Amino acid sequence: MSTLAAPVLPDEVHSQQQHLSYLSLKEFYVYQRTVSGHARQVKLLAQAVAHQLQQTEEEVYLLGLAALMHDLGKIAIPPALLNKPGPLTEQEWIVMRLHPVIGASLLEKAGGTWSSVAPAVLAHHERWDGDGYPYRLAGEEIPLHARILAVADSYAAMTELRPYRTAISPAEARTEIRRGIGRAYDPRVAEAFLALCSRHDQGASVHLSSIFAADEQHIYI
Repeated sequence: MSTLAAPVLPDEVHSQQQHLSYLSLKEFYVYQRTVSGHARQVKLLAQAVAHQLQQTEEEVYLLGLAALMHDLGKIAIPPALLNKPGPLTEQEWIVMRLHPVIGASLLEKAGGTWSSVAPAVLAHHERWDGDGYPYRLAGEEIPLHARILAVADSYAAMTELRPYRTAISPAEARTEIRRGIGRAYDPRVAEAFLALCSRHDQGASVHLSSIFAADEQHIYI
């Protein structure tokens, strides 16, 4: 992957980025593990799907790192936006949509294994139909790990309470994933995810943290 160009940041994001140099990647990692339960859920779901798709153990490991770091760029987004109880304005969405670029840039600068997961972090909000962000990639232009993260991230987000909306049930979230096949999501990835849900389905009341409990022995990191 070529070096990412530094994003042009609005003033409020730039002011947050001034503090990033004081944080090590280890601290970013701890942040994701301890502060963001969402990242842990995405990791669990994504790695289970990767096994379903017969990814190698190394690929599953790297996907786990990408899942933990997929929202890393949000450390540069003003908390008022992240925790806003209502809909974001158009200008606020411009700021929010920078987080994949910021996160990927930080990982590339860290080098080593971190840089190898930057493409998945960069593209996890791209859509199969090309209507995502930040670069409107489509289909297999989107890295496979990013396509897996898109499904896992969407499902986890839908079933979690957020400041701007209530959570929906696992069954409702699965319906939304199915509706997005071929539009938001890679059909092969989404079908693999839904197949896992069916295998472990115990009813609509089952929480996502228990859906893949039988596969947890395969989860790394």
